[in-house]
Amino acid sequence: MLTGDLLLFRFSGGRFKIRFVDKNEPDLLLLAQSLIDCFADAANKGFSRNQLEEALELYRHQKELKVVDGLIKLLMDRTVFLSAQDIDYPALREKVFSGTSELLIRCGYDVDKFQTCVSDLSGGSDLYGDLPGFEKIVSFPFIKPVDLLDRYNLALAQGMLFYTRSLKIKVSDPEPAELRRMLKYLKFFRLLAEVVQVKKNSLELDISGPFSLFGPTRKYALNLAVFLPAVVRLTQWKISADLEVGNRKGKFSLDDSSELVSHYRNFSAYVPEEVKMFHRLFSEKVDDWKIVGETPLLHAGKQEFIIPDISFENSDGTVIHLELFHRWHKAQLQQRINSLRQHDLPLILGIDRSILSNEEFEQIISQSPELKQRLFRFSDFPGIDTVHRTLRFFFGRKKSLAKKSG
Repeated sequence: MLTGDLLLFRFSGGRFKIRFVDKNEPDLLLLAQSLIDCFADAANKGFSRNQLEEALELYRHQKELKVVDGLIKLLMDRTVFLSAQDIDYPALREKVFSGTSELLIRCGYDVDKFQTCVSDLSGGSDLYGDLPGFEKIVSFPFIKPVDLLDRYNLALAQGMLFYTRSLKIKVSDPEPAELRRMLKYLKFFRLLAEVVQVKKNSLELDISGPFSLFGPTRKYALNLAVFLPAVVRLTQWKISADLEVGNRKGKFSLDDSSELVSHYRNFSAYVPEEVKMFHRLFSEKVDDWKIVGETPLLHAGKQEFIIPDISFENSDGTVIHLELFHRWHKAQLQQRINSLRQHDLPLILGIDRSILSNEEFEQIISQSPELKQRLFRFSDFPGIDTVHRTLRFFFGRKKSLAKKSG
């Protein structure tokens, strides 16, 4: 991801426009290859972060310094460094330094022997392993020059989304599998969207930006940025946004003509760990319900749709969906509760405790007792037992109502 100081854009006539680089330009491809070679060589030699930074200074005389720094930032993000071990480094340094004078005399001022003794005294540990500049490179995943430039252009677009007040995404004639995949990414990154069917073969998603919440929210902005590659995978797409960059406010738009390339290939690699764990534990602990792989759009009246997070099916084929409301989603919660009051949807809701107090939760239940069996609260991510209990309660209520109506 690129930081704000590394973004390339123009602002004119109330509009922001990104200055993408030409990924086919020979000089840029040569620069990208040189930087990749520098990182690969540093990894092979086991350089520290400081040694790598020193080697990279040779490339910072380029005319487009911001492009160079941006490419370096992306390559640095790919590089795996050895993290500090569970050692009290300050105490270790004090122990070694306090004994070096005596060691030097004992070693007869033989430098090689002295270094060996110091290593023995430190137990072979790096004395400065807790300092970022001394972290050693463990590995550097290979990347082609053209792929690096593709990643750079995409990162420029992702960086602009950090300054979003509101965002509309329109997708036309999407492949069903790709559309479902994009919507899965949307939920996994905890973004809540209002989905409107514009035409038979097109959808419009209205997503709040970080600046429309309680001031700029970095985590939400990051989630919004990492969602963009899922949109870029589609064949026909368009983004329209209102941005606020410093004291400048304006419009920003982007579509498939930009030829951005998504690096998302392995879908499971981007599924959050808590979601993977939930799926695994649910299958291990629950035998009367199973998680359904395909989660559909739920029609909520008129042209509005709901995107569930997870869908469950019991032994008789009944499917019930779960939608989670995290700490950024309080504004949309009331709208969803109204939808449940107005429509008989096969939907249960999980609500983060940070957006709904005990008193507020009880007030909702007292006003609409019929919602008691389909609402629950959670902290960060729901537990298996809570979800299972809510599924059984809601399913039991539906069966009871069906018998009465019969």
